Amino acid sequence: MKEREILKPVEKREVYHVLQDLTVEVEVMQNPYNFRLEQLFQMAARINKNRSFLFVSKVLGKHLAVNPKIPLLAGSLLALRYLEVVHGESDPRAEKIATAIQTQEGLDEIWNSLQKDPIPLQRAASFIGFAETATALGHAVFSTFRNNAKYIHTTREQIDQLTSIINFEEEHSHATSHRVYALDTEFFQDDSEVVLVDDEVTTGKTAINIIRKIKEEYPSKNKFTVVSILDWRTEEYRERYRQLEEELNVQIHTVSLIDGVVSIAGKPSIEKNIEQTENNFQPEVNYLSVAHLLPAETVQQSSSTSVGGIETKAGYLKATGRFGLSIEKEKEFSNQIQAIADFVKAHRNGNKTLVIGTGEFMYLPMHIASRMGEGVYFHSTTRSPIYHSNSNDYTIKRKFEFDSPENQGVTNYLYNIEVNQYDEVFLIFERMSSLNATSSLIKALSKSNIPTIHIVNMTEIIE
Repeated sequence: MKEREILKPVEKREVYHVLQDLTVEVEVMQNPYNFRLEQLFQMAARINKNRSFLFVSKVLGKHLAVNPKIPLLAGSLLALRYLEVVHGESDPRAEKIATAIQTQEGLDEIWNSLQKDPIPLQRAASFIGFAETATALGHAVFSTFRNNAKYIHTTREQIDQLTSIINFEEEHSHATSHRVYALDTEFFQDDSEVVLVDDEVTTGKTAINIIRKIKEEYPSKNKFTVVSILDWRTEEYRERYRQLEEELNVQIHTVSLIDGVVSIAGKPSIEKNIEQTENNFQPEVNYLSVAHLLPAETVQQSSSTSVGGIETKAGYLKATGRFGLSIEKEKEFSNQIQAIADFVKAHRNGNKTLVIGTGEFMYLPMHIASRMGEGVYFHSTTRSPIYHSNSNDYTIKRKFEFDSPENQGVTNYLYNIEVNQYDEVFLIFERMSSLNATSSLIKALSKSNIPTIHIVNMTEIIE
């Protein structure tokens, strides 16, 4: 059993007043790379009866657009922090990555270094990314390593013809049920450490739930690590990890870039509102299929039925990690993604380009965006509803609501795309039921006067 984890004296305290009546106080205990908090997140109010606040990440590429190499490097920084905390091995590139993220300079140099010389891992580890926000983060952590690593991410989707090997709940989320579909039914039947990757840990309940489930299904598992950018557990919730260690006879490490405590008071003083801007702007819409660049064996031929009852017969990409992915296959898929990025880049016609991933499908669009040249930004659609306001000091100023193209019947959102901000946008989809499924999203984007919208579909549409 590892030594008892005790909260250290406060290193830094910040108080955020969010939409007037919601107060969030943050006490930082550990900050190994000396990040300023505003370099990692801004505060917002979420429309959720279970949790009123949201740390809007500036390094994830989810709710806010970023240089696509920043979230990729954030994953690599967590990977190196994990290596140091759990394995006692340090890499001097960790400080260089942190500096590059903080200054947004030298991103290409350090990223190329990691691509040429990935990190060796001495002990086998199974990395799990949490849907939907941390699917790309978990993938970025995993892909930093050279060997002994495999990856899978949880999903909210219910995939026909497949059976989930692990089911668990995330109580505070808008979509609480998680599933894990591993094509290799023995994915967890080894002695590898399980590394859970999430963007933020507030109570740690989600990790506890999946650790319990994994231990129940795979009793030999006894080493776990919870990796996150932000860890806000109170002493009470840290004690629950220690109790779980004793109850299940397991070891649980925790790794983060910021470790502290958050306290909340009040509620946001604003009613739910939706972006109502209307105009008659009609963007040029181009449809690009890249399915011909992917071998048939890279597609998992399983269908799904949306919440709205619409069947999607198009296959899923194995390269996402949704079905399990070895580090060797990851490197193989990386070459195919380069070919797709080259194809998509050839269709660029603007100086300021936005690439948008969708829902859980973040890592591959992010990786494609990172290879499309200068002036490219990335973020993703989300099913997380956040209050928006024109208040000068508030994070989320614009909000677009639309029907999810992949899971019709589920409302999705995009945030903070200003009028005339981009010359063009590339919407990258893993799969869709029909081209018409994108109409609600295109209508929402038209409010920002983006001249050209490219629809990039990774798999063939099957009517």
